[in-house]
Amino acid sequence: MFARSAVMVLFLLPLVAGAASKKGDDVEYLIPEDWDSKKAEAPQEVHLDLTANSFLVSMRKHLKEIPQCSTAKLSDANPIKGGQVVYHTIKLNSASVDVLLDVDGKGKISNAKFTGVESPRNDPQMVAMLCSTYAIMRTLQPVYETPEQAQGNMTHLWKSASEKPFKMAFYSNNIKAQVIPFEMNVF
Repeated sequence: MFARSAVMVLFLLPLVAGAASKKGDDVEYLIPEDWDSKKAEAPQEVHLDLTANSFLVSMRKHLKEIPQCSTAKLSDANPIKGGQVVYHTIKLNSASVDVLLDVDGKGKISNAKFTGVESPRNDPQMVAMLCSTYAIMRTLQPVYETPEQAQGNMTHLWKSASEKPFKMAFYSNNIKAQVIPFEMNVF
Protein backbone atom coordinates (compact mmCIF):
# COMPACT_ATOMS: atom_id res chain seq x y z
CA MET A 1 0.00 0.00 0.00
CA PHE A 2 2.78 2.40 0.94
CA ALA A 3 4.74 1.56 -2.20
CA ARG A 4 1.75 2.44 -4.41
CA SER A 5 1.32 5.79 -2.67
CA ALA A 6 5.01 6.57 -3.06
CA VAL A 7 4.93 5.73 -6.77
CA MET A 8 1.86 7.96 -7.28
CA VAL A 9 3.61 10.86 -5.52
CA LEU A 10 6.71 10.42 -7.69
CA PHE A 11 4.59 10.52 -10.86
CA LEU A 12 2.59 13.57 -9.75
CA LEU A 13 5.61 15.55 -8.53
CA PRO A 14 6.71 16.74 -12.02
CA LEU A 15 3.14 17.83 -12.79
CA VAL A 16 2.90 19.92 -9.63
CA ALA A 17 6.35 21.43 -10.21
CA GLY A 18 5.43 22.30 -13.80
CA ALA A 19 2.22 24.01 -12.70
CA ALA A 20 4.12 26.01 -10.11
CA SER A 21 6.71 27.19 -12.63
CA LYS A 22 3.96 28.43 -14.99
CA LYS A 23 2.77 30.81 -12.26
CA GLY A 24 6.23 32.44 -12.06
CA ASP A 25 4.80 35.77 -13.24
CA ASP A 26 2.74 36.01 -10.05
CA VAL A 27 5.80 36.06 -7.79
CA GLU A 28 5.84 38.97 -5.36
CA TYR A 29 9.35 40.17 -4.59
CA LEU A 30 10.09 41.56 -1.15
CA ILE A 31 13.02 43.66 -2.38
CA PRO A 32 11.94 46.57 -4.59
CA GLU A 33 13.35 46.56 -8.11
CA ASP A 34 15.00 49.96 -7.64
CA TRP A 35 16.79 49.08 -4.38
CA ASP A 36 20.20 49.32 -6.00
CA SER A 37 19.63 52.91 -7.13
CA LYS A 38 18.65 53.97 -3.59
CA LYS A 39 21.85 52.71 -1.96
CA ALA A 40 23.58 56.02 -2.64
CA GLU A 41 20.89 58.06 -0.84
CA ALA A 42 21.92 59.40 2.54
CA PRO A 43 20.13 57.87 5.50
CA GLN A 44 17.62 60.05 7.26
CA GLU A 45 19.15 62.02 10.13
CA VAL A 46 18.08 60.90 13.57
CA HIS A 47 17.89 63.41 16.38
CA LEU A 48 16.32 63.84 19.80
CA ASP A 49 14.02 66.67 18.75
CA LEU A 50 15.82 68.93 21.22
CA THR A 51 18.13 71.87 20.75
CA ALA A 52 21.00 72.53 23.15
CA ASN A 53 19.02 75.38 24.72
CA SER A 54 15.78 73.40 25.13
CA PHE A 55 17.86 70.57 26.66
CA LEU A 56 19.34 72.96 29.22
CA VAL A 57 16.01 74.51 30.23
CA SER A 58 14.10 71.23 30.41
CA MET A 59 16.81 69.26 32.23
CA ARG A 60 17.08 71.97 34.90
CA LYS A 61 13.32 71.86 35.35
CA HIS A 62 13.05 68.06 35.60
CA LEU A 63 16.05 67.65 37.91
CA LYS A 64 14.02 69.54 40.54
CA GLU A 65 11.07 67.09 40.44
CA ILE A 66 12.56 64.41 42.72
CA PRO A 67 13.61 65.42 46.25
CA GLN A 68 16.89 63.45 46.04
CA CYS A 69 17.77 65.34 42.83
CA SER A 70 16.55 68.80 43.76
CA THR A 71 20.04 70.04 44.71
CA ALA A 72 21.56 68.91 41.38
CA LYS A 73 23.06 71.70 39.29
CA LEU A 74 23.40 71.59 35.50
CA SER A 75 26.19 73.85 34.26
CA ASP A 76 25.73 76.34 31.45
CA ALA A 77 26.48 75.22 27.90
CA ASN A 78 30.13 75.05 26.90
CA PRO A 79 30.33 74.72 23.07
CA ILE A 80 33.25 72.72 21.64
CA LYS A 81 34.35 72.13 18.02
CA GLY A 82 32.55 75.17 16.68
CA GLY A 83 29.26 74.28 18.36
CA GLN A 84 29.09 70.71 17.01
CA VAL A 85 29.50 69.42 20.57
CA VAL A 86 28.10 71.03 23.72
CA TYR A 87 29.54 70.13 27.12
CA HIS A 88 27.66 70.27 30.44
CA THR A 89 28.29 68.97 33.94
CA ILE A 90 25.62 67.81 36.36
CA LYS A 91 26.83 68.16 39.95
CA LEU A 92 25.04 66.58 42.87
CA ASN A 93 26.75 66.84 46.27
CA SER A 94 30.21 65.28 45.79
CA ALA A 95 29.45 63.55 42.47
CA SER A 96 29.31 64.79 38.91
CA VAL A 97 28.18 63.53 35.52
CA ASP A 98 29.75 64.83 32.31
CA VAL A 99 27.28 65.43 29.48
CA LEU A 100 28.32 65.69 25.82
CA LEU A 101 25.68 66.68 23.29
CA ASP A 102 26.34 66.05 19.59
CA VAL A 103 24.58 68.78 17.62
CA ASP A 104 23.74 68.31 13.92
CA GLY A 105 23.76 71.01 11.23
CA LYS A 106 20.15 71.97 11.98
CA GLY A 107 20.87 72.64 15.65
CA LYS A 108 19.18 69.46 16.90
CA ILE A 109 20.86 67.06 19.33
CA SER A 110 21.67 63.74 17.65
CA ASN A 111 23.24 62.05 20.69
CA ALA A 112 23.49 62.82 24.38
CA LYS A 113 26.25 61.01 26.27
CA PHE A 114 26.23 61.00 30.07
CA THR A 115 29.46 59.77 31.69
CA GLY A 116 30.00 59.14 35.37
CA VAL A 117 33.31 60.52 36.55
CA GLU A 118 33.66 57.87 39.26
CA SER A 119 32.63 54.24 39.65
CA PRO A 120 28.94 53.43 40.13
CA ARG A 121 29.97 51.72 43.38
CA ASN A 122 30.22 55.25 44.75
CA ASP A 123 26.66 55.90 45.99
CA PRO A 124 26.62 59.66 45.27
CA GLN A 125 27.83 58.92 41.72
CA MET A 126 25.02 56.40 41.19
CA VAL A 127 22.43 58.86 42.52
CA ALA A 128 23.74 61.56 40.17
CA MET A 129 23.45 59.20 37.18
CA LEU A 130 19.94 58.11 38.23
CA CYS A 131 18.90 61.76 38.50
CA SER A 132 20.34 62.41 35.03
CA THR A 133 18.47 59.41 33.63
CA TYR A 134 15.19 60.53 35.15
CA ALA A 135 15.63 64.08 33.89
CA ILE A 136 16.47 63.08 30.30
CA MET A 137 13.46 60.73 30.16
CA ARG A 138 11.16 63.52 31.33
CA THR A 139 12.89 65.98 28.97
CA LEU A 140 12.33 63.75 25.94
CA GLN A 141 8.70 62.95 26.79
CA PRO A 142 7.32 65.53 29.24
CA VAL A 143 3.68 64.72 28.40
CA TYR A 144 3.65 60.94 27.94
CA GLU A 145 6.28 59.96 30.54
CA THR A 146 4.83 60.67 33.97
CA PRO A 147 7.22 61.07 36.91
CA GLU A 148 6.21 57.62 38.17
CA GLN A 149 6.82 56.01 34.77
CA ALA A 150 10.18 57.74 34.44
CA GLN A 151 11.25 56.44 37.84
CA GLY A 152 10.18 52.90 36.88
CA ASN A 153 11.92 53.08 33.49
CA MET A 154 15.05 54.55 35.08
CA THR A 155 15.20 51.67 37.58
CA HIS A 156 14.59 49.08 34.85
CA LEU A 157 17.34 50.56 32.67
CA TRP A 158 20.04 50.52 35.33
CA LYS A 159 19.08 47.13 36.81
CA SER A 160 19.26 45.65 33.31
CA ALA A 161 22.62 47.32 32.67
CA SER A 162 24.21 46.09 35.91
CA GLU A 163 25.79 43.00 34.30
CA LYS A 164 26.27 44.02 30.66
CA PRO A 165 25.43 46.94 28.33
CA PHE A 166 21.69 47.31 27.90
CA LYS A 167 19.79 49.13 25.16
CA MET A 168 16.12 49.98 25.43
CA ALA A 169 13.67 51.72 23.15
CA PHE A 170 12.26 54.88 24.65
CA TYR A 171 9.38 56.12 22.51
CA SER A 172 11.05 57.17 19.23
CA ASN A 173 14.55 57.18 20.75
CA ASN A 174 16.95 54.64 22.24
CA ILE A 175 18.85 54.64 25.51
CA LYS A 176 21.96 52.52 26.01
CA ALA A 177 23.42 52.19 29.49
CA GLN A 178 26.45 50.38 30.85
CA VAL A 179 28.21 50.23 34.18
CA ILE A 180 31.78 49.77 32.91
CA PRO A 181 32.55 52.39 31.71
CA PHE A 182 29.78 54.13 33.63
CA GLU A 183 27.83 55.88 30.90
CA MET A 184 24.49 56.33 29.20
CA ASN A 185 23.88 57.26 25.55
CA VAL A 186 20.58 58.67 24.37
CA PHE A 187 20.04 58.70 20.62
